[in-house]
Amino acid sequence: MCGRYAATANPDELVETFEISFVDDDLAGLCPPRYNIAPTDPVPAVVERLGDGDGAIRKLVPLRWGLVPSWAKVPTSTMINARAETVTEKPSFRKAAAARRCLLPALGYYEWRSERPDGAPKAFKQPYFLQPDTPLFVMAGLYEFWKGPDGWIASTTIITAEATDELGWVHDRMPMVVPHDAWAEWLDPRQTNAAAAVALLETPSSLRPRKVSRAVSTVGNDGPALIEPIE
Repeated sequence: MCGRYAATANPDELVETFEISFVDDDLAGLCPPRYNIAPTDPVPAVVERLGDGDGAIRKLVPLRWGLVPSWAKVPTSTMINARAETVTEKPSFRKAAAARRCLLPALGYYEWRSERPDGAPKAFKQPYFLQPDTPLFVMAGLYEFWKGPDGWIASTTIITAEATDELGWVHDRMPMVVPHDAWAEWLDPRQTNAAAAVALLETPSSLRPRKVSRAVSTVGNDGPALIEPIE
């Protein structure tokens, strides 16, 4: 699974990269460089929504990480990941897979692996940061709207798949990515064939895992030092 990630691109960079037409007013204060994004945090996301005419408008919006199905009684945040193998079937995700897909730009993500170095009294969870060779890691996401007594919550989840053989030793799951030439079709709300949309996704290649400080395990810690390699 993907339970923490880093996203450091500023809104201007994202607007240029993804050819954004509209930036949500609430996004400005939510997009400083983040090196320890955790569930329930607001994250920048690229979505497309149908406008008054026939065309779709590409937007940069904040979404809360941890999808809340529209029919949920309370806004829990445990659905941070959705399995690609079942995303078109599960009631929590199938409607979003057919109509509400998004791009989640990132620098990379973290996984924890149980390790016991020589001489250590017991095993501990060692964090790794996995980063691609490319400057931007575009994870595949879904989003949903939930209405509660205090208003609307727009939330998101990251689609994951079985890890590649090269990275299975770190964790058995990994986020799926949307290749550049599939961004438009993945985002298009007029594409309602969920299975066809999911078929566009790929497992990332050229990810480089590195051991990083256990400080990332504390949600309140942030900063570029968290992704620096350690011996």
